[in-house]
Amino acid sequence: QNMGAVMIFFIFAYFGSVVAHSQSATSGYQLMRYPLLNKGMSFTAEEREKLNLRGLLPAGEPISLKVRVDTSMKQLRKKATPLDKYIHMHTIQDSDENLFYAMLVGHTQETMPFVYTPTVGQACQEWSHIYRHTPRGLYISLKDKGHIREALDNYPNQDIDVIVFTDGERILGLGDQGANGMGIPIGKLALYTACAGIHPAKCLPVHIDVGTNRQELLEDPAYMGLKQPRDRSEAYD
Repeated sequence: QNMGAVMIFFIFAYFGSVVAHSQSATSGYQLMRYPLLNKGMSFTAEEREKLNLRGLLPAGEPISLKVRVDTSMKQLRKKATPLDKYIHMHTIQDSDENLFYAMLVGHTQETMPFVYTPTVGQACQEWSHIYRHTPRGLYISLKDKGHIREALDNYPNQDIDVIVFTDGERILGLGDQGANGMGIPIGKLALYTACAGIHPAKCLPVHIDVGTNRQELLEDPAYMGLKQPRDRSEAYD
């Protein structure tokens, strides 16, 4: 519980440090779409006024983070399958990281299996079918040769301390998952934040796409990676 309190303070301290920047650089609506800054119904009346959030939230009193965690945990427990619980957790991560990490830190034993192993294996196998179209991390492929700097510059957080890479070839004994292997660096970095206190803004998951040798992925219309055999030539190096 002490670690949870520290982590929640850590996240909200970061929020406070960027409020001034957010006021000038983004609208209230855009702020709420940015999971590192969004606090949902936990925004105070003063924050709603200063951050141009009037009309973007229900008019009731602010709801504490603790109440929101309790509510989200009840929702999680109602999910029927581990994959449904994984999707629930990562939908929250993609909209409100304050809430996501409060859940992960405060209920680590219960939530960790739906952030990383064992459920992340199934999530990787289904990645192209459960993808939420929310930017998270970088996908760099052979097609980006000569444009890597541009790809890095497109990522909003530039002060990165920890990068976890994968090329998706060997995923938890499941073999070649290609671009679907992105679930591994995302899950690992979430645990680095929850368990080691590394700020999520300083973490970068990266997938290096050089193709895949898994035929079912190459034939899947929904597969999002390069549809070509895995390149093992000097082009990869």
